Amino acid sequence: MRLLQTEITPFINNSLYLDFRDQPFLSSLNNEQASFHKHPELQLTFILEGFGKRIIGNEVAPFEPGDMVFIGSNVPHIWLSDPVFYEEGSNLRSKVITVYINPKIFQQMFDFVSEFDAIREMIKQASKGINIFGETRNVIAEKLIALSSKTGFERVLELLQIMNIISISAEKNLIINKDVEEPVSHSDRLLEVINFIKFNLHEQITLEQVAEVACMTVPSFCRFFKNKTKKTFLQYLVDQRMAHACKLLIEMDKPISEVASLCGYNSNSHFCKVFRERIGQSPYQYKCSIAKCADQC
Repeated sequence: MRLLQTEITPFINNSLYLDFRDQPFLSSLNNEQASFHKHPELQLTFILEGFGKRIIGNEVAPFEPGDMVFIGSNVPHIWLSDPVFYEEGSNLRSKVITVYINPKIFQQMFDFVSEFDAIREMIKQASKGINIFGETRNVIAEKLIALSSKTGFERVLELLQIMNIISISAEKNLIINKDVEEPVSHSDRLLEVINFIKFNLHEQITLEQVAEVACMTVPSFCRFFKNKTKKTFLQYLVDQRMAHACKLLIEMDKPISEVASLCGYNSNSHFCKVFRERIGQSPYQYKCSIAKCADQC
């Protein structure tokens, strides 16, 4: 399934936009069909009616009425209605409220006003997608419905209140719960190692190689890397290989054996074993779930 890079703000000519959709099946804002895409705008989506599967990053999960998700800038995503919605004569409907927020409109305020520290941190967490549930979801749902009738400053104020509620609530979890992101801050030496791993995932990478890149002995490098990333080198390497594997399985139609090779595994069986341990499905099962979603588009 090809990943489409898009931008919402020029299309709607607005930096803050609430979209209510009532459709036979879900589609993307600027497309008649659903597309696997990403955009710089933040997005808050609440499902009022309908069910199917959603893909956020590398994670595939079912959705149903009440599903509420907040995602950060450029997080790949798609909501796909169940196949029964596409059947001829179907009377099923899909209803969804989505708010798109250009992060630039709040950037300076979030960066320099300490009272917005919690919201700023929440937006960082949204790079992994945030699933909102419980009473928090119910409160925000009411505010989203009311938001459609507000304009100007009242709409902005209500939106800030919604973001604050998400930021301080314990009734949320991260959707992409595998810690595969690069460290937020790191030294130039660590950056060189991370880039070396990133551009050589298809190769066999040894501890001795990365220690040499860092100009350190192996024991010193192991201590240094664990201190900076809170992981061993091997844990980090496997995480990056699995994240890359998921990306290839989602975005490209390649045989499992080729994906294994592109992720640095000479043994297809070993690749499948590691993938199942980390992702919870075999590569074939993961690929089939993606393909089934894509067939609905």
